[in-house]
Amino acid sequence: MQDLLGRLTALDPDASETLKVVTYFDALVERSVGVESMLRGAAVLSGATVGQRDGRQIMRVRADGVRIDPLDPRDGWMLRHSGPDAVAWIEREGEAHTNDAMILERLALALGIIRARRSAGPESAVELAISSYAGVDERAGALSRLRLTPGLFRVVASLPDPAPRAQHPSAVVATRHGLTRATILPQDFAVQDAWDDATELRRGVGTTGTEGQLPESWSAALIAVRLTTPAEPVLAAADLGALLLVAETADAGALHPDAAALAGLDGRSLELLDAVIDEQSVRAAAVRLGRHHSSVQDRLAALTETLGYDPRTSRGHARFVLARMLLRLAD
Repeated sequence: MQDLLGRLTALDPDASETLKVVTYFDALVERSVGVESMLRGAAVLSGATVGQRDGRQIMRVRADGVRIDPLDPRDGWMLRHSGPDAVAWIEREGEAHTNDAMILERLALALGIIRARRSAGPESAVELAISSYAGVDERAGALSRLRLTPGLFRVVASLPDPAPRAQHPSAVVATRHGLTRATILPQDFAVQDAWDDATELRRGVGTTGTEGQLPESWSAALIAVRLTTPAEPVLAAADLGALLLVAETADAGALHPDAAALAGLDGRSLELLDAVIDEQSVRAAAVRLGRHHSSVQDRLAALTETLGYDPRTSRGHARFVLARMLLRLAD
């Protein structure tokens, strides 16, 4: 498939884009994602709101991956039946884009596959259990299928592969930031013990709560996993403290000017600032970087002028840490 895609890209860019659509939906189907994830994938791919009506239930997802209020399809929107008493559509005003028909066709096929799988596998139950948009009855049914006894749980966000051990409820979910695996673990179960030999796997651990609070735990886990680094591959959202509240608030908005200022710096400058903050000393930072103390001092002075604050002061330190976190979330 990849070889064919490369050949088509050279011969016909439009044809290669169509093949990418097919490949994308094949990957989502292979991962057994749920209805909401499938709609989110189609919305992000098309750059338009995508919806589905299955019986009386309507679900719509915006191009930025956010689920919005239900609305019946309007005349002029491209529609396609996705099953008995079920239809999917793309909400685009005016002329359809080149790949709209292909996206809608593959979406309808994928939704039909999901419907056929729904009664067999636990993946859709996991997605419903962690979705903040699922109804009370939907979530109750999902929890019943997962056989979760009342207690305290955490949701762990990680890369789609590797999967955890089979006894842990898990599903791959399409998020605004790409395919992410959600795994539900009891509060007292060690995260590292849920995987076989996954010491390098980045994982964000959500907040602890009851089975009814799994959506909040999943939201926190998604933030935590995006803040992991090679030096800290596993991060618990609870360890962020009040920073989690700031991250949740800022995640949906534009990049803050402090974070934008850091985004404009080169890698060596960011490395220098990180070293100064971590070591809390210019001399110790110079040793860590293998650079002369005076050169680090001079460069720090120039960066302080660029940032508009001194990251070595208590207030400047807080501004830098927050800006660095927001930049990492935006990456």
